[in-house]
Amino acid sequence: MEKIVDSIVFRRMTHNDFDKINQRGSVYQAEGEQAGGGGQGYIDFPTSNVTIDNWNQLLGDPTSFGAQERPKWTITMNSLGIENAQDILISKRRNASVSITSQKLPEASTRGNRVFAWHPNNSFPVNYNPDVDNLVVYIIKASDETYWAGWFLENEAPRNWILNDELRPLFIEESAGVIRPTVRTLFDTDIKKWPFYFDAQTIPNQIKTDDDVEVDLLNQDISPKLSDIDSEPYTPEVKERILKIRKRNKKIVRELKNLYEGKCQISGETMTFKKKNGEFYSEVHHLLPLGESGSDSYANAIVISPLIHRMLHYAEVSEIDLNKIVDDKLKITINDVQYEITWLPEHLETVRKTLED
Repeated sequence: MEKIVDSIVFRRMTHNDFDKINQRGSVYQAEGEQAGGGGQGYIDFPTSNVTIDNWNQLLGDPTSFGAQERPKWTITMNSLGIENAQDILISKRRNASVSITSQKLPEASTRGNRVFAWHPNNSFPVNYNPDVDNLVVYIIKASDETYWAGWFLENEAPRNWILNDELRPLFIEESAGVIRPTVRTLFDTDIKKWPFYFDAQTIPNQIKTDDDVEVDLLNQDISPKLSDIDSEPYTPEVKERILKIRKRNKKIVRELKNLYEGKCQISGETMTFKKKNGEFYSEVHHLLPLGESGSDSYANAIVISPLIHRMLHYAEVSEIDLNKIVDDKLKITINDVQYEITWLPEHLETVRKTLED
C-alpha cells in the first residue's frame, strides 16, 4: 500500500547494542543454535540527536508518565512487509535517551516484545560485521498517523535504491536522527528493504485526491523544453531537483468546502462536476500565493472549480484587491473575460477582520 511519509526517526545500531538485544548475551551460542536475548531490553535513541520535542512531533502527547515525570508513548506499530501489528512502548528511560522498550527476543524474556520487523524470523540479521556494515533501524510516521518499522544493512545505498539529500542522513549519520521531508516522499508498506520513492505509482484512470491536486499545483514544471533538446542523439545530463512543498492547513480546506457545499465561488456548479458520492468536486485557491508570503487562512482562500483554479494560476488575471468587495462580490478579469468572486457572509467576515487588522 502506498503512503506518504510525514517523518522518519532512525538509529544506527552499535554492535554492542545489537549483541545484547539480538544475538547473544554473556554466553555465545555455538553455530546453529537459536539466537537468544542479552542483558539489554531496549534500543536507545540519544536525546542529543532526537529531542523530546522531536518525539512529541512524531508520537503526539505522551500516553503516560514514569518516574520523574518522564514521558511514555504506547503506539500501534506496523512492520514493513508484515501483516501483523503490535502495541509498542516508547519511553524516556533516562535524561540522555528515549528508548524502544522490551526489545529482547520473546524466547529470551517473558517481557520480550520485539518489533516484528526487527525479529530474526523476519530476516533481521543474526550477526553482521560493524567494520563494513551499517545496520539502521527506523520508524516511519505516515501522513495518516500510522507507524511503520523497517531496517537495512548497507554501508552505502545500492544503485537501485531511490535516494535524495533528505534521506541521505540514514547512511551518513553515526548515531541517530529525525527526518521531516520537505519533498513529498512516499513508501510502499509491502516492501521490507528501502520502500521509499518520490513519484506516485498511479493506477490507470485513477482520479487524484484533493491533496494530490494541491501538491501538483505547487510543483514547478520541470519537464524538458523542446528548445533544450538537440535533434542529434545524446546522453542527457542527469540532475537532481529538490522541490519544496509547503504543508497545507487541511482544516481550512475541509471547512470552506463544507461551507460552500463544494460549489465554486466564481462559477457555481457550471465548471465543476459531481463525484461518485454526489458531492461537488472543488479545490481551494490562495488569492495571495503561499510562495509569495500569502497566509494559509480563511481570508486568503476561496473555493473554486478545478478549471478556474488552473486559470487563476496560469492565465492573465487582473489584480485582486479585497478592499473592492461590494455586496459580497468582487469583479475580476481572467484573459479579459469578466468574472465575479462571491463570498458567503460568515466567510466574508474573516476577510473584513483581516483588512481591519
